[in-house]
Amino acid sequence: MKKTITIPFALFFSITMLGQKINNYDIFSFTPPKGYKIMEQGKRVLYQQKDDSTFCQIHLWPAQQGSSDPQANFKTDWDYFAGNQYKIGDPANKQNEKMGGWDVVTGVGVAAVEGMQFMVSVSTFTQKDLSWCIVTLFNDEKYTSDIDAFVGSIVTDVTKFKRTNTTQQQPAHTAQNQQNNSGSGITKSTTNFDDGWTATITSGYVKLIKAGTELRLHYIDPSLDDARPNTIDAPEYYWSKYIDPYFTTSNLQKWSGVQYPVIYHMQANAIDKKTGKACFVAIKIVYSGGARPIVVIAPDQNSYLQQFPHPNDIDPMLNANRFAVTAGDIVGTWKGSGGGGVEYYNVYSGTYAGMSAVSSTDEFIFNGNGTYQSTYRSASTNNGGTQFGGQDFKGKFSVTDWTITATNRYQGKTTVYKAQLIAVKGGCLLYMEDSENSSMKYTFYKSK
Repeated sequence: MKKTITIPFALFFSITMLGQKINNYDIFSFTPPKGYKIMEQGKRVLYQQKDDSTFCQIHLWPAQQGSSDPQANFKTDWDYFAGNQYKIGDPANKQNEKMGGWDVVTGVGVAAVEGMQFMVSVSTFTQKDLSWCIVTLFNDEKYTSDIDAFVGSIVTDVTKFKRTNTTQQQPAHTAQNQQNNSGSGITKSTTNFDDGWTATITSGYVKLIKAGTELRLHYIDPSLDDARPNTIDAPEYYWSKYIDPYFTTSNLQKWSGVQYPVIYHMQANAIDKKTGKACFVAIKIVYSGGARPIVVIAPDQNSYLQQFPHPNDIDPMLNANRFAVTAGDIVGTWKGSGGGGVEYYNVYSGTYAGMSAVSSTDEFIFNGNGTYQSTYRSASTNNGGTQFGGQDFKGKFSVTDWTITATNRYQGKTTVYKAQLIAVKGGCLLYMEDSENSSMKYTFYKSK
């Protein structure tokens, strides 16, 4: 008889750092779960316990450098380990927490293989641009205490993480003052970075140049993404769009093997159809809010490998899509929004126990006379009741290449925002981050 199980959504949310740490892996120290057999300690740590009818697996995956968006990191983990793996779509339940300096997003769902149901839980931990995750599979709620004990024993040491040298870590030394011919609508459409790369906005991508190597950071194109047939893998699809029309290629190689996150990468020897010049080309597709294809054009394979020994070394180049602001560029109305929700279920009965949700909108209006006005509106719902809030500010603003300073902000104080423009298809986004409170950050689109 098929066994039906309910969703114990209290997993991982009573973490206390207890127990003597007797094992180490990646940036972690932890106490192994009692009575579990270690099945792997390489690309991940995998513990397992099973008997004739029940089982539990605990997978601890290493930390990685990537997005600073906890929700984006969770979606990548969930899709790879649960949604796509077991064909269960989005998580049935999802919850957000803060634990020991980490933003944690946990999703739970029920999978079925050959008539047997079991629980799949994915918890993604994010701190700045680092993330790691724990995946558990089990078919009996008796294992939840083992899982909680293991997670509660984990201590992280981020100083052990070996950070890749990235464009984001290299300061933007100068932003050239030049008339923009890219169609982006901004004044300073070229940025010179201190590590030697130069970024320029074009209509289809951000072009990076350094010592004979060119990178093309193609913009997200939802219509192109939606047109990809399910029968064609991402590397071949975007290769046909961004490589085949411009290069004649040979000795084509595609990245293969099991890897987390999934690596979408191809490379080949090439001849530039326009110039007839020999070169080496590669494409890496990074998924973050959509497909972000990165094309690399190097003089030869050796020079390519010197700069990018591993396909994942290409990813940080996306951070070079940043351009200086000017007062003239930001004049107008800029809007942004955000929100989220949590549904609660009883850990023992699985009974629905209510929900809470929050949504917010922000708007900045920068005027040509050096004044600004901004509005913040929020609505929060908790078990049927809704509360509304908001704040309005007016003052003066000033701009340097990489900052926007606004007077008369919270409690009348002057706030300095780190600022940059990000090129997207058809225009630019404005990014602002409070220099004294990094949690206060905004990504705006220009509405008029």
